[in-house]
Amino acid sequence: IIGKNGAGKSTLLKIISRITEPTDGKIEFYGKISSMLEVGTGFNNELTGRENIYLNGAILGMTKAEIDEKFDDILEFSEVGKFIDTPVKRYSSGMFVRLAFAVASHLEPDILLVDEVLAVGDTRFQKKCIKKMKSIADSGKTILFVSHQMNTIRQLCDRVIVLKEGQVIYDGDVEGGIRIYNSEAYMEKLNHYNFSDLARLPGYNLDKAEILSLDVLHNESCIYAADEPIEFKLRIKTKVPNIGDMSFRILVWQADETPIEIAFTKTFANINEIGEYDVEVAINKHNLAPGLYKLTIILSGGTSNANSENLDYVYPAFVFEILHADGTARTWPRQWGWVQLRDVDVKLIEE
Repeated sequence: IIGKNGAGKSTLLKIISRITEPTDGKIEFYGKISSMLEVGTGFNNELTGRENIYLNGAILGMTKAEIDEKFDDILEFSEVGKFIDTPVKRYSSGMFVRLAFAVASHLEPDILLVDEVLAVGDTRFQKKCIKKMKSIADSGKTILFVSHQMNTIRQLCDRVIVLKEGQVIYDGDVEGGIRIYNSEAYMEKLNHYNFSDLARLPGYNLDKAEILSLDVLHNESCIYAADEPIEFKLRIKTKVPNIGDMSFRILVWQADETPIEIAFTKTFANINEIGEYDVEVAINKHNLAPGLYKLTIILSGGTSNANSENLDYVYPAFVFEILHADGTARTWPRQWGWVQLRDVDVKLIEE
């Protein structure tokens, strides 16, 4: 299930998993449902990892003997080791996700619901989860998977539903759905973005600071010539004093989720006061080939490089298009890549 932030993907999974009541209509399902939605859903923070395993198994209607049989596999897959008898409120977000996925995927559900919480795990564990989900699907079970990562959708799914503003606008084969999702008509180019309702990935410290909004500067169309700088203003909010040196990481993605470029900005401020601040960003030389792109922006803060932490992550933060140097938007062959090399010198050597 794919769609922009706010399309209704997570709400749909919550309705199917009976966390949220539908305002109208009904959901029919056949078999046991296990879900891994927001980090913490279905877990009791005061209980240990072990106790939460048995709690979730009981909710699914399993006997203690059936859960006992699965316990060692869950523990091995989760990699939490000796912390299995620690209250989960003391787990890191990564440990929480590993145990939650291990529980959801090993308790033999007929239907497994997975929101994009897997993004909080490291790459190795993500691959491990995808392999496990494929084995569940191959056994004849159903997986409903929400993600912005199109390559993962391609690996795992054989059917795609695209949501837009709570409506199904496509239901069919994977590549057809991805084409709709990546189409210019679907990816709206806006010159103002409000991130207050944007779903965030776990693992970021929004209690300290967040990115509130983005305003595009000097370009209402969000269509840029090949040599035109990309400029925008971010409003950030600090919620605690003495955050320290603040900086951004800016990632550029092609419309099909291919990562293209990354920038690590210098420290733009040392902020000690609680408040709201405007920060102007200019990408002066991007070297991007013609096409449609998205930005991710990560806000970091800390008193030194050693203790810098990620505070907020917004994606997609900004959609824009690059034209050819002559101002046209003719097709750019994909096999040419997405970054153009500039300032290449060529000279004839006279004999």
